Amino acid sequence: MNKSITKRLELGFKRTLKRVLLRFLPPLQKGAPKPAAIRKVLVFRLDQRIGNGILLLPLLRAIRTSLPGAEIHLLIHHPVAGLFRESAARWVDRIWPYHQSYLMRWPLRYLGLFRRLRRERFDLVITSHNPDNFSLSQALAGRLMKPGWLVGFDAKDSARFYDVAVASGTEKHYADVMIDLLRIVAPQAVCEIGGLEISPEAKKALGERFPEFAEGGILVWLGATGKKVLPAGVFAFLYEQLREHSDLPVHFAAGTADAGLLHAYPDWIRERTVIWQESLPETAAFFAHFALFVSGDTGPMHLAAALGLPTLTIFIDSNLAQYGYHDEKKHFALQWQDTPECRQGINRAIEKLFATDLHG
Repeated sequence: MNKSITKRLELGFKRTLKRVLLRFLPPLQKGAPKPAAIRKVLVFRLDQRIGNGILLLPLLRAIRTSLPGAEIHLLIHHPVAGLFRESAARWVDRIWPYHQSYLMRWPLRYLGLFRRLRRERFDLVITSHNPDNFSLSQALAGRLMKPGWLVGFDAKDSARFYDVAVASGTEKHYADVMIDLLRIVAPQAVCEIGGLEISPEAKKALGERFPEFAEGGILVWLGATGKKVLPAGVFAFLYEQLREHSDLPVHFAAGTADAGLLHAYPDWIRERTVIWQESLPETAAFFAHFALFVSGDTGPMHLAAALGLPTLTIFIDSNLAQYGYHDEKKHFALQWQDTPECRQGINRAIEKLFATDLHG
C-alpha cells in the first residue's frame, strides 16, 4: 500500500480514537506533587528523532540536580539509549531502549515492555512530546504505566490525559521547554546544555580506527532534511571564512541518509566529504576530536552541543530561538539570508569563535 495512503489512514484512526477517548476516558488531573513525594521518575519519548532525544539531556540533568534523591529512568529510541548508556550514565540510573519496529512486529512485546514499566511504580512520569503538539501514543503509554503523576504539555486537548498539563510554547529553547515539565515540582530547575562525556579510551579507539581525524580541527556537517538543507554556496562561503581565520584543518562529513544531497555540491566539496556510517556512540567519539562544529539545523548539531563543542549553526527554515544554540561566546546560530549583512554576521561570529582558544 502507498505510504501516503497508509499515513492518512493512521492519522484518521488516531483522530477517531482521540474523539472517543475524550468522550469516555475519565480525566486524571491532580495538583502538582511535592518534591518529597518523588522517589522514582521516568522520562520517555517514543519517536525516532535522534536530535529531539538528545535534547532531553538537560531535563535529565535538571532532575538529578533538583531531585538528588530520586531514581531516574529513561525510555528512549534505541540509538539514543546506546549513546546515553555510554556517555550520560551520571544523569540516568536506568535506560530502557525503545525499538519501535521490533516491538510493533509483535504487539505482545509492546505490552510486555509497558507491563514491566508499570511494575516499577513510578512516582512521576514525564511524557516529553513537542510542546506545541499532542502525541496520543505518548499519552496512552503514560497512562498504561499508572504512575503517581503523569505530566505532559497542554496542547490540542491533551489536558484530559494528564494529571498535570503544563502550559508552554516555542518561544524559548526546546531543551528549556522540556524542563518546564519538571518545574511543576522544582520551580528553580535550570537548563544546562552539555553533559555527554566521552571516555579517553573511546576517543583514542576511534582515532586509531580513523587516523585521518585524530588531528582534530573543524568539522563541517553537510547533512539536513527537507527545507533545512543549506545551499552549496553557503558551505563554500563558510569554508572560505574558516580558512581565512584559522590554520586548523577543515573536514566535511555527512550521514548515510544525506549522501543523496552531495550531487548538489561542487566537486571539491564532494571529494572532501566523508560519508559517516558508524553508530551514535562512535559518532560522539568522532565529534569529540574536533575544536569546532559547523552545520545547518540538524540532529548532529545537538550531539555536538551536548558534547560541549563550540558550534556555528546556519538556519534556513526552522525556529532559531527554539532549536539554536547562541550565547555570543561558544555558540552562534544565525538565520541565513543571501545578503551582505548576513555574510558579515557570519564573519563576525567566526571572528569571535577564533578569539577563544579553539586550538586547545
